[in-house]
Amino acid sequence: MSALSNNSYSNQVAVAIPVALAAIGFAYSPARPLIGLALAAALVLLFKPLAVAALRTALLILTPRQVVAVAKAGKPSVKSPVQTMYTLTRAANRIAQTQPELAAKLRMQAYAPALAEPVAAVQPQAPVKSRFALNSKANRIAQTQPELAAQLRMEAAYRLTH
Repeated sequence: MSALSNNSYSNQVAVAIPVALAAIGFAYSPARPLIGLALAAALVLLFKPLAVAALRTALLILTPRQVVAVAKAGKPSVKSPVQTMYTLTRAANRIAQTQPELAAKLRMQAYAPALAEPVAAVQPQAPVKSRFALNSKANRIAQTQPELAAQLRMEAAYRLTH
């Protein structure tokens, strides 16, 4: 019974636990700022895209780009012919019900700007051609001379004779 009542083993464990906790605390105290820095660095890397977007937005609010400043100032910007064509077509579609003549003129200017301008000189009358002949000639020259092809198609569309 005396061997079972020996508390030397339990006393050693009871003494070792506080010593181990003190050693862990002693090792943890200098590493505590490093753990905080590592955690902060991980959060920065995790939210880097969000932070970059927020900084770019703040920069754009403080100093707008030159393109935006020019657009707000009302200075004319150079448009491509395709943009001009779409703009004229949209305007023609808006006014097509109320002013069909002006809408037709805008569409003509959109698709063939050279044809929309009035011709100053009187052109000699050519022999009368059929719609089929005008359209077939327009199809042949459409790739090389699109303005003339558009003019021939318009002439064929408004031709009264067959």
